[in-house]
This record gives sequence, structure tokens and C-alpha cells, in this order.
Amino acid sequence: MKFLSFFFLLVLTVSCIKTAEQVQRERRVESMSEQMRDSQGLVADMVSQMKDMQGQLDKLNGRMEEMEHKNKKLDPDAINKMNENVNLVKNQQEAQGAQLLQIQNELKEQRAFIEKVTANLSNASSNKPQKKNAKEELAQAINLVYKHDYKDARSELEPLIDHPDLSPGDKNKVFYNLGKVEYSTKNYEKGLVFFSKIFSNYPKSSLAPSSLLFIARCLKKMNKKEEAKEAFAKVIEDYADTSEAKEAKKEI
Repeated sequence: MKFLSFFFLLVLTVSCIKTAEQVQRERRVESMSEQMRDSQGLVADMVSQMKDMQGQLDKLNGRMEEMEHKNKKLDPDAINKMNENVNLVKNQQEAQGAQLLQIQNELKEQRAFIEKVTANLSNASSNKPQKKNAKEELAQAINLVYKHDYKDARSELEPLIDHPDLSPGDKNKVFYNLGKVEYSTKNYEKGLVFFSKIFSNYPKSSLAPSSLLFIARCLKKMNKKEEAKEAFAKVIEDYADTSEAKEAKKEI
């Protein structure tokens, strides 16, 4: 009974697993979105600075015109003093103008950056390479499992888990081969999850006996001896005339 209790608990967690590709895609899009928000904030700050500086320049021009008008009514010493003030204001205006030009250039660069980030976001979500035939991809992935190329096989199989073009039978093959990948790379808990998907949802399928046998093996590798023994016994009981039952008798 320990096996059944453990198995039903495992089934409850099966639907919560995300593929590695889904996680990487979400992180990539989130990172680019954050970059775009930061850039938009910087552009908004620069626009505000430009408006403030333009107001300052307008005030400076008004002061210069006022000084030039007063120069006509003052004595020579006062005129010289005013000229010095005018030159000072002009120098300040030139410095302000140079700073304004610099900010305008930076603003232009930031706008170009935002356009680039926006394009990257669009490419990440819509401009994907044309998909291959799902059944062909599955056959290729299964071949990689046979060749013990588990890393590449996992990369090929994970995107097929929720593929809409695959039948339930094909998806069973995806789960089964992912289970073999995880079992062969000593990730016994993950292997247990994939094999349990088949046995719990399709106990009459052709892959069910082998899946239950691998469930027993995973439990044994995880040092859950009692649960493993019950699982081996269930293979023998439920699938008595199969080669898996013969294997279970040897391993129980």
C-alpha cells in the first residue's frame, strides 16, 4: 500500500511541471521588458531636462534684450559693466546650448535603443523559426535516446510535451522517452514523474507495463524498497503475460 499512497501523491504534482524551454523563454522576455522600461524612464527624464533648459535659455535671451535696451541710457562706465554682464550671459548661454545639444544626442541614442529592444521583444514572441513536423521531431528525439545522447534528446523532447499536433499516443512516447532520459541520467524522481503520467492516465496503453516497471526501478534506486517491491508485484499481477512481468520477477 505504500506504493499506492506514494503514487497518488506523485500524480498530484505532475501537472505543475514547466519545461526548461518555457522557463528560459519567460526569463528572456522579462529581461528585455525590464530594459525597455528603464530606457523609457531615462528618456522621460531627458525630455524634462530639455524643457527646463529651454525655459532657462528663453529667460537668458530676455535678460540680454533688457540689458541692451538699458545700455542706451547709461554712462560709459555703466555701459562697460553691462557689456561684461552681457558677455557673461552669452558665455552661459553657449554652455547651456552645448549641454542641450549633448542631451539631444543622448536622447536620440536612447530612442534608437528602445526601438532595438522593442524589435527584440517582437522577435522573441512572434518571429520564431518555422516549426518542423512534430512527429518527425519525436522520431528524431527517440533515435537520440537509442543512441544514448540524452542531453540532446531532452532538448528535443521537452518542447513536444504540450504540442497540439501530437496524439495522446504520441505524447505517451514523449513522456516515456523523457522518463528513460531522466532514469539513465540518474534523475530518478523526474523519471518517476514522467513514467507515472503514462501509467496513471493510460494504464491500458502498450507503454504502461514498461512504465510501471521503470517506476519500480526508480523507487528502488531512490531506496524506497517497500514501494519498489509493491510496484514490481503490480507489474507481475497486472501484466502477467508480458516481458516486463518476467523482468519484474527477476528484480523484485
